[in-house]
Amino acid sequence: MKLAFLTPGTGNYYCGVCMRDNSLARQLIALGHDVTMLPTYLPHFLDEEDASPDQPIFFGGINVYLQHKFSLFRHTPKWIDKAFDNKWLLRKAAARSGMTSSKDLGEITLSTFRGEDGPLVKEVNKVLTWFKEQGSPDILFLSTIMLAGIGKVLRRELQIPVYGFLQGEDSFLDSLLPEYRVEAWRLLSQDVALLDGCIAPSKYFGNLMAERLALKPSKIKHHPNGITTEGILPVENAPSSPSLGYLARLCPLKGLDLLVDAFIELKGTGNHDKLSLKIAGGMTDEDEPFVEEQKSKLSRAGLDKHFSISPNISRAEKLEFLKYLTVFSVPARYPEAFGLYVVEAMLAGVPVVLPNSGAFPEIIKATKGGQLYDTSAAGTLTETLDALLSDSKRAKDIGLQAHEAVLEQYANEKLASRLVNEVVSALPVNQ
Repeated sequence: MKLAFLTPGTGNYYCGVCMRDNSLARQLIALGHDVTMLPTYLPHFLDEEDASPDQPIFFGGINVYLQHKFSLFRHTPKWIDKAFDNKWLLRKAAARSGMTSSKDLGEITLSTFRGEDGPLVKEVNKVLTWFKEQGSPDILFLSTIMLAGIGKVLRRELQIPVYGFLQGEDSFLDSLLPEYRVEAWRLLSQDVALLDGCIAPSKYFGNLMAERLALKPSKIKHHPNGITTEGILPVENAPSSPSLGYLARLCPLKGLDLLVDAFIELKGTGNHDKLSLKIAGGMTDEDEPFVEEQKSKLSRAGLDKHFSISPNISRAEKLEFLKYLTVFSVPARYPEAFGLYVVEAMLAGVPVVLPNSGAFPEIIKATKGGQLYDTSAAGTLTETLDALLSDSKRAKDIGLQAHEAVLEQYANEKLASRLVNEVVSALPVNQ
């Protein structure tokens, strides 16, 4: 079967959606499918070998901005557009993402959602022309439903089924200024209704988006995000030096500062003298002031020798980082649609401590791989961490249980065939 993914890139930091798609595409290829993964907005930044390298970038961030702002660039020749879609140039632009104002962000989001009916029609036509020249896929997957404005055109013109993954889009849309937020949700709902179906990584998020997008439950199927598990084995014994770990974007939304505060409280009890805090994850220039603030906070607490921060680590570094942790926690401030970092930690044999919100209760129930804490009660994050860190044998036993559960439920080696054979075939096709 010929399959295609349209996946937004990040340019210069690891993104769970890109990594999930790439891992899934690699496994689909291993099953004998012909798979193409096309980047949109920015180049992909991946921790595994690219499943579909050397593909052109569509809806390149610079072209999108210029065509949205200035009508002149809606009529420029191909060679100018191609120059602006240069991957090196787009990566440089991505590093300066904080320069986009809230007003511009809202307006560009609406322009993207309007697709063929807005200022970015030239970009929509580029994608359509590429598929007509290269050959239509049997199925097109949109890595995020935010691409529905493009997907509806490709579905209509190519006469192929198009399915959109739901991946936490609500938090972005709700962060838009009020004058753009309502219209963005309205436009997205209209576009999604014209697709063949949506695929949610958790039942929680599927139910939420069905309500917010006014979709029938039959239009949404559950298919968890997965990872490549082959060759990854946990350390059987508890680490000699206990450590508390964090691996996610280094930003306030993921709650890094909450974990830093909890770590300082744990050290202050006198019961965790040997405990260290190990932090890793994606970091942009925009995140640096926040990260420096956390460093200063730890230094003021006299903990310079007890923490490390490793931004933008490679896949090999990530696996090494995770396997020697005692407990893992990302106290995200918002309900996560899934949280791929949770599955990565559990695959490495590390128990997790997570908020009792979003998809986390589903993952913990399915894997028995960690504990939840009550976000409404002050101090419960520290208390839950304390209990698990104080019993290293129990923590390791939970981690090993988590590893086995990930192999069974979240391995893309298994999920790839399920996506095609069960999930897509169960979704009704629009006529």
